[in-house]
Amino acid sequence: MNFSITSLFFILLQFSLPPTTSQQESYTIIETKTGNKLSLVSLVDKLTEAEVIFFGEEHNDSIAHVLQYELYNDLLAKNGSLTLSMEMFERDVQLVLDEYLAGLITEKKLRQEGKVWNNYSDYAPLVNLAKENKQQVIAANVPGRYANMVSRKGLTSLDLLQRKSRRLFAKIKIPEAGDPYLHKFNEAMGAHAHSMGPSVFHAQLLRDATMAESILKAWRKDKKTKILHLTGRFHSDERLGTVAELKRMKPKLHVKTISCFANNENLENKKALADFIILTK
Repeated sequence: MNFSITSLFFILLQFSLPPTTSQQESYTIIETKTGNKLSLVSLVDKLTEAEVIFFGEEHNDSIAHVLQYELYNDLLAKNGSLTLSMEMFERDVQLVLDEYLAGLITEKKLRQEGKVWNNYSDYAPLVNLAKENKQQVIAANVPGRYANMVSRKGLTSLDLLQRKSRRLFAKIKIPEAGDPYLHKFNEAMGAHAHSMGPSVFHAQLLRDATMAESILKAWRKDKKTKILHLTGRFHSDERLGTVAELKRMKPKLHVKTISCFANNENLENKKALADFIILTK
């Protein structure tokens, strides 16, 4: 069995004394509206009214993955029901994921057939906690082959797919030229932005729209449960990307956002990033 740094960290956490001290040393939670520092318990309390919670991560931040587990565990204990939605699984493996959650297949088979990420060991504790508590996990993302197809051949290539394939992706709305998400995307791409053309951005929109639709479908299926969506922070920072798509689909949905990243960035103008910022050390 392969162990990541996060897996080792989970083992060490079981023996650390006291856990609260370890947590205080490894991260800081800030409520951006007030600037106040929060404990994890206080954060959970402030998320009580939210129907959907976005946890925007840096995918290689091992402390963030531990925090996701702790947050999921605490929210589950407080609410009794909590659906986990994940960018890290694509819609076409939902059946495989459901079979694993039901105890029908092994984790080895999930890893083989679920197209898991290379660092799946970082997310496995959350999936297994959901499995133990009989909670739903949503494979929220668009299949990578479709995003790749759009980036190479354009949006119209989706029309060439068989009808039964269309349940695996959502329709997108092309933004105006001055759209802030388009501007953010072009800045991130740098000098390559103009040479790539619009198709690469459209593939990004396809991911966002599909994840937003997946979240909304899960919420409509069971409005009594909260949804915790794990995603790369580019998809949720500044409440753009997937967050904006979800709000466009369901404007009155009560959404809270978290942006988690290493404490080596300039915090000036970071208040617009999310409702809560978590700085990891």
